[in-house]
Amino acid sequence: MRQGPLKIRMLEIFDAVMKVERITDAAEFLGVSQPAVTAAIRNLEDQLGVELFEREGRRLRPTNAALRLSHSTGPVFAAISNLRNEVERATRVGLSQLRIFASPSVGHGVALVALDTLMSEFPELEVVVTVRDDAQVREAVEMGQADIGLTFGNLNEGDWHLLAWAHLVAIVPRDHALTKRATVGPSDLQDSRIISAGEVITPLVEAAFNRQGIRYRPKIETRFAQTACAMVQKGLGVAVVDPYVAELFASNLYSIRRFYPATKIAAVALIGSRVKGGRRDLVERYLEILSQEILHSPILAHQHRADIYNRSPR
Repeated sequence: MRQGPLKIRMLEIFDAVMKVERITDAAEFLGVSQPAVTAAIRNLEDQLGVELFEREGRRLRPTNAALRLSHSTGPVFAAISNLRNEVERATRVGLSQLRIFASPSVGHGVALVALDTLMSEFPELEVVVTVRDDAQVREAVEMGQADIGLTFGNLNEGDWHLLAWAHLVAIVPRDHALTKRATVGPSDLQDSRIISAGEVITPLVEAAFNRQGIRYRPKIETRFAQTACAMVQKGLGVAVVDPYVAELFASNLYSIRRFYPATKIAAVALIGSRVKGGRRDLVERYLEILSQEILHSPILAHQHRADIYNRSPR
């Protein structure tokens, strides 16, 4: 028996041969030559003073000594394999959670569809989704509280990606006279009780009113477009909102109409400045999925179809 400490590489090769029972397969699994595997097994047998395998054709049948040795080495290499998987996971998605802040219109709808796809691709991923208004989403990204911010607005600074452009829509109660019109503009809305829909949409609507020389005078103000939708459902008034929230909260209680003059709103994604390496790759993959979901969603298709705006009341 040759004395001296056992080398971990010899035990690793032994473990591989125990799993596959063939020299050629073990060599391929480990990425080494067949002679190297054969030499390692012989050296291990010499050092232990026992025979570890018996040949049966091209296969190696483990002896009782090999089975006893494997009982000790198996858990060690299983732990090493788990450690390698954890390192790979950390490289791919990072050790901490993916933090997404989103405005309600996106965060309650298409962003979740995209997230489901992402988590199917990365089952080990952990995610925290926080829904806030647009200003709070931007602030969370700036302060490093969010890896991704999904919001609305035309941004010219920082690391941001344009997800999609969409046209604003008007929503009116089902029994409102404006349901007879295919498009609804400032002149149609000026005598109605107008509900404003947040800091991003309100300036766009006001600018559209100004272009037609009509004063924008909302009777009810709210921070969230979905709150405006709920108010329209209750018959409190009419509102101009983004199409994402209009469709997300659509019901037989209000009708959706094109808003004229055509007024576009940008859905954008902000990326935190500390998002680097594998986490950056993960974020960009999510945005790729999200962009495709938005592009192929009925929300944008409805911008070019008349029937969605002209459903008859149920």
